[in-house]
Amino acid sequence: MTDWFFDPLLPLHYEMIVIDCPWDHEAYSEKGLGKSQHAHYDTMSDDEIYSLPVGQLASMNSLLLVAWSTAPRLDRALEAVQRWGFQYKSYLVWRKTTRTGKVRMGPGYRVRTTGEIVIVATLGNPKQAFAPPTIFDGIAREHSRKPEEFYDLCDRMMPHARRADVFARESRAGWHGFGNEATKFDEVAA
Repeated sequence: MTDWFFDPLLPLHYEMIVIDCPWDHEAYSEKGLGKSQHAHYDTMSDDEIYSLPVGQLASMNSLLLVAWSTAPRLDRALEAVQRWGFQYKSYLVWRKTTRTGKVRMGPGYRVRTTGEIVIVATLGNPKQAFAPPTIFDGIAREHSRKPEEFYDLCDRMMPHARRADVFARESRAGWHGFGNEATKFDEVAA
């Protein structure tokens, strides 16, 4: 029996790690609970996320992509990156679009969201074949389903990397997935 939190992922193995932290957000009202993350998946406290052994997944030279760091949690996501032993380098922004190519306007309390942030961090000096632009468009689909366009970027950035998708929601060729919903969208048509 193993006590490795990320089983079946391999320790000290991955050159690219994507992690979609299940942050616990408070809803501002009862009305918001039906659309919140609580209606879709289990969440973790900040301290539980900070204590995840993410750095132990990384090879000596690893690229970490912390997706999707929503604006209300950006400070905590940056704190997690540091606690996991990575250095913040930059960010990407997923501009959410509809299937017809229009920008998708989301909810917001101070500003209306049209995208989500992906923190880019490193351990060592990972080699990339491609440096993407800061903003990429991707079709918004079901709640918490990541855009295919993001994974296409990742595959182009490091095409031969050993890749892990932490708190995955879909199986992908060339990726090792982890999470209690790692196959949730496997049967859903793109």
